[in-house]
Amino acid sequence: MDEAQRALALRKMQRIATGLLIAMSILFVITSIYREMAPWIGFVRAFAEAAMIGAIADWFAVTALFRHPLGIPIPHTAIVPRRKDRIAESFGRFIERNFLDPDKIALRLRRQNVASRLARWLRQPERSNQLADLAAESLTGLLRVANDDEVGAAIQRTLSDRVAGVPVTPLIAQLLGVVVVEQRQRDVLLQLARVLTQWVEANQEAIRKRIAGELPPWMPRIVDQKIYERLLDGARRTLAELSEDPDHPLYEQFTQTLDRWIVNLQYDTEVRAQGEALKQELLQHPMFREVAGKLWQDLKTSLLTQSTMAGSPLRESIARGLANLGDVLENDPEWSARIDGWTEDLSRYIVKRYGRTAGEFVTQTVNAWETDEVTRKIELQFGRDLQFIRINGTIVGGLVGIVIYTLSLWLL
Repeated sequence: MDEAQRALALRKMQRIATGLLIAMSILFVITSIYREMAPWIGFVRAFAEAAMIGAIADWFAVTALFRHPLGIPIPHTAIVPRRKDRIAESFGRFIERNFLDPDKIALRLRRQNVASRLARWLRQPERSNQLADLAAESLTGLLRVANDDEVGAAIQRTLSDRVAGVPVTPLIAQLLGVVVVEQRQRDVLLQLARVLTQWVEANQEAIRKRIAGELPPWMPRIVDQKIYERLLDGARRTLAELSEDPDHPLYEQFTQTLDRWIVNLQYDTEVRAQGEALKQELLQHPMFREVAGKLWQDLKTSLLTQSTMAGSPLRESIARGLANLGDVLENDPEWSARIDGWTEDLSRYIVKRYGRTAGEFVTQTVNAWETDEVTRKIELQFGRDLQFIRINGTIVGGLVGIVIYTLSLWLL
């Protein structure tokens, strides 16, 4: 029932209660005029007189709760407006102590069997799809409002902290050790030769320019071309020899080199210091910040594409994960008990931590209302029921009047 309906119901009950008072007043006047006509009229008059008094008394009591009766500032009237602050504080404490009790809330949750309800809910395809859509839309909103510069900087700081805390040379030594243990030296050397050859082929102009810069100015331009061709030919020939000859001497030399590197990287303090210095230099290089920013941009673009696309793999994966979670909760009593326990613990924590805050919020909210607004809200909430006090007071008062009149006749 909204406020308009409450106001209509209140006015209706006020008219009924006031109508009874007027009716008793008229009946009292009529019976007073004709009380000598018959003995029974005295009983009616006594009923009307007492009912009228009871109605007026109860009208005064009900009205005094919300305002001064007839606008007269009688002491101890207009109780609600005068004690608004105390009412607000009491209401906040009532909410806190009776509705935000951790034990009661935990007991109610335990009876609800949250894990089983959640499992049945998640196992419904339409529910898991709805939740997946909600998660994807929430992710989209977060990605769109995220500050790219701040996120990129946060990723850079995180990567820097993680990388800075890891000794680089022992890690490289471990990786090289894996290559040696698995007898992959030949594959690695062959791949390095292939990459080097491809790089020489792809960077002809840069290599020739660098060669020309090292030659005397009077040297013909054709010389850098010949040097480049010899370099490329040597790289191709070495690659071919490594591919055709599994016992090529370079393989053994490369293995010995790896062994020396592994030892030096792990135990040579000078090498380790140089590695750490190089690591710090790389972490401070602008390229590292660009990589972190690019990483975030690529991730953001991919997630936005997936989250905004209906039926995307991301949404399907979330839906399948939720459905699988429902299966686990349905069939695994241990996990079901954990969820119920976590729910109770979480509810207790929230209520204990924020229960008082919620009560204070209610108190502050009521205190912030205007006095007339508080009075109106309380009267609309309870005023209709209070009108029954007036009606009952009229009837009960009349009946008491008959009893008193009868006793007076009997005793006198």
